[in-house]
Amino acid sequence: MAIRVVQWATGAVGRAALAELIENPDFQLVGVLVYDPDKAGLDAGALCGLPATTGVVATTDKDAIVALGADVVVHAASKAHAVETNAEDICRLLAAGSSVITTTSYNHLPTYGADTEAAFARACAEGNSRFHAAGENPGFMFERLVTTITGLSKSIDRIDLYEAVDVSSIDSRPMLVDLMGMGRPPEDVSADSPIIAKLDMAYRQALNATADVLGITLSDIAVSVECTTLDRPIEIAVGTIEPGLVVGQRFSWTGRWNDRDLLAIHEEWVLTRDLPQWGLRPLADGEKAPLIRAVIKGVPSFELQLDVGWDDVPPGFEGANPGHLMIGMSAVRAIPYVMAAPPGIVTAPVFGAIQL
Repeated sequence: MAIRVVQWATGAVGRAALAELIENPDFQLVGVLVYDPDKAGLDAGALCGLPATTGVVATTDKDAIVALGADVVVHAASKAHAVETNAEDICRLLAAGSSVITTTSYNHLPTYGADTEAAFARACAEGNSRFHAAGENPGFMFERLVTTITGLSKSIDRIDLYEAVDVSSIDSRPMLVDLMGMGRPPEDVSADSPIIAKLDMAYRQALNATADVLGITLSDIAVSVECTTLDRPIEIAVGTIEPGLVVGQRFSWTGRWNDRDLLAIHEEWVLTRDLPQWGLRPLADGEKAPLIRAVIKGVPSFELQLDVGWDDVPPGFEGANPGHLMIGMSAVRAIPYVMAAPPGIVTAPVFGAIQL
């Protein structure tokens, strides 16, 4: 019997999940929740580039979605929404008996605090339901991919995970300059910048969840910011970035254990690949820039590089990127495993990871 599924939110990530839920015969789509009133009343297929023939009509009515009693809800509300609102929606669904797989963080509930963790656990118990947080980073890259590789090591001294994103194609100055801090004087960018606050909880969760897999508890997580500039102007989508202004930012979250730095996540935003001071170089024709680079120092040491891309944008993914698809698929692929687990908080197992 097909698993009855609801798609909650249809942004770039939600559309990716929705298309798979419609096309995969293992699932029966029974509802779609949208935040945009202009999407309400549209057939689910029309929201993700498929024929508008599913018979499932999108709604903004959360009460109606809860009343459907779906087996599982793929929850892909934007991280821009208030955390408390997302938690309330998720717990309401769980308490009503629908399991929830979310891409909106919550990957390590203890990081949010005992009250939030208890609320999720209580909702699962009330509804005999399951909760799982999917996603790419946090959710997969550090907690599952990197920790799996540690199973090949005798000992580990330090792990660094780098995620590098070329943001030069962003054509919104309020987004790129005002919010993200690119193209501004270096002194304007610090660990107190607003964008750090938006990223902070996600990466703290990734570090704490990774520590759980390794069998340890981090004593502290420090945040730092590094900027880089060029002595020449560059042209990008929003215009000219003058010499001396920020063309690269590296935000780092570093977790300490046993009086040493052990785990670190580095989010890198660049406007050009020509940054030799960071070890970056222009790409050759046809060459792809790595999205993820993991450096594991130990016995033995490992370095892993992951390139992600597509040659042609699939129908329905205009304006999205491969990362959105990755996140959506992480949620959909988890459905049968989550549904087979006992009620409660479900985390993905990692086999063979080193225990520090």
